[in-house]
Amino acid sequence: GPEELALLEQLLGLPKGNKYGVQGERKIPVLQTNNGPGLTGLMTIAAHLVKQAKKDQLLGSTAEEKAVVQQWLEYRVTRVDGGSSKEDTRIILKDLNIHLEDKVYLAGNIFTLADVLMYYGLHHIMVSVT
Repeated sequence: GPEELALLEQLLGLPKGNKYGVQGERKIPVLQTNNGPGLTGLMTIAAHLVKQAKKDQLLGSTAEEKAVVQQWLEYRVTRVDGGSSKEDTRIILKDLNIHLEDKVYLAGNIFTLADVLMYYGLHHIMVSVT
């Protein structure tokens, strides 16, 4: 949510000052922009921050990398954020282990926004694993 977006801002070297809030029962992040309507959704805001920081390579360089980054960002929102049971966690970690068997990063050999947001989304799970 908003905490992750503040961490992402810091990682990207952006100046602080964005105003984040949440909306709805699921506490969906919202960024209030100076010009125009606010932006809604973790992935939408994160991609906006990456572009603001002029670090578009974090979204992937080739069409395939961009698609893989989008795939993992979607996985983060639908599976990681949606999963709460021990079985969900087991499946998520198994999926990641299988995917990362022959890769350094989620999109292959490049560090992307998918790696950052997956880390943020899984950190609380990993610190509780023995």
